[in-house]
Formats: sequence, C-alpha cells, structure tokens
Amino acid sequence: MVTKEEIRAMRNASPFVPFVIHTSKGEAVRVREPGLILAASTAPRVIVQERSGRLHFINVGLITSLEKEPAAPSQTSH
Repeated sequence: MVTKEEIRAMRNASPFVPFVIHTSKGEAVRVREPGLILAASTAPRVIVQERSGRLHFINVGLITSLEKEPAAPSQTSH
C-alpha cells in the first residue's frame, strides 16, 4: 500500500520527476508537474489535475504503486 508520505516525497523531489499513480482499478494517472497534485494530510484521497483541467480524485487506499516516468533521452551534440 502506498502512503501519502510516499506521494508527497515524489511530489517534493528536487528535481521533480514526473510519475504515474497506479490503482487497483487498473487506472494509471500521470503527474506531470508537482503543482498538479494535492495530497492533504487530513483527506483520504489525492487530487490530480491534468493540464486540460480534468480532475482525478483517487482514494489513497486504492493506490497500488507509484512509478517514475523514464527520463527523456538527452540531446547531445557530436
């Protein structure tokens, strides 16, 4: 089971790395920016906002894992 502390740690990481929240319902919700997720200590859920404005209300008890998104390939010049 994932805790809010783990979610907050991913959100507050410096530098921030986008991540995916996986749920027991089979959903995968991407967190692309740290300002687009709210994980208040008193609420039983987290709220993720997509760039389009759509909101996802996710019960913390249904979150099965957090997955960091792979880093984009670096642009190196030769």
